[in-house]
Amino acid sequence: MKCVVCEKVKGKRFCPAKKGQICPTCCGEKRVLEIACPEDCQYLSSGLSYQLLKKRVGALQHEEDPLLRRKYYDVHANYPEIMSGLEEAIIRFARGLRSLRDEQVRESVALLLKTYQTEQHGLIYEHTATDPIVNTLGRDVKTFLEEHRELKQNQRFLKTGEIVNCLEVLLADIDYHIVASDQESYLRFIARSRPDLAKSTSPSLLV
Repeated sequence: MKCVVCEKVKGKRFCPAKKGQICPTCCGEKRVLEIACPEDCQYLSSGLSYQLLKKRVGALQHEEDPLLRRKYYDVHANYPEIMSGLEEAIIRFARGLRSLRDEQVRESVALLLKTYQTEQHGLIYEHTATDPIVNTLGRDVKTFLEEHRELKQNQRFLKTGEIVNCLEVLLADIDYHIVASDQESYLRFIARSRPDLAKSTSPSLLV
C-alpha cells in the first residue's frame, strides 16, 4: 500500500492522523508541520527526542568558543523550563504572522540580551530596533522573563546574570539554524518540537 501522503512509495508505518500507512520520509519531514499528529503517537515522541538531541549535539559541535559551548550545555541542562518558555513566547507571537523571519527573531533576542547586559552594568536602558515587529516580539519575550524575576511559589527566580546566560544560549540556538545550511529554519524547528502549541498555531507559521 502506498503512502497516504505522497502516494509515491510504500507506507511502512501507521499514521493515526491520516488513518493510513505513511512512509518514513513523509512522517519525519511533515510531522506537526503539515500533519496534525496526536500527542500520544509513538513516532512523534521518539522523533522529537531524536531531533532535539541531534540539534543539541550539532550546535555544540558547531560552536567554536569553548566558554559558550560550556554555557550552552549548562543552560539547557539547568534551565529547561526557561528555554522552553522562551521558545513558547516566540511561537505564540508567530501565530498568524506569515512574514516573521528567523533574522527578525534573532535581532529581537540580540537587542533584549543587550538590554539586560546594560542592566548588569547598573544602567536601565531598553535597546530597540527600527522594525516594530522586532520590538513587539522583544516585549513579549521580556514579559515572560520579568515574570520569573518575581518571587512566586513553585517558580524559579531568575537573576539578571541568569537571564543573560539564557538569552546568549537562545541566540546561539537561532544562529545555529541561520548559519548551518543543512538545517531547517529556527521557526520551523521550534514549531515542530512543540506539537502542543503547533496544533493551535496558524498554518502560516508551519508553511
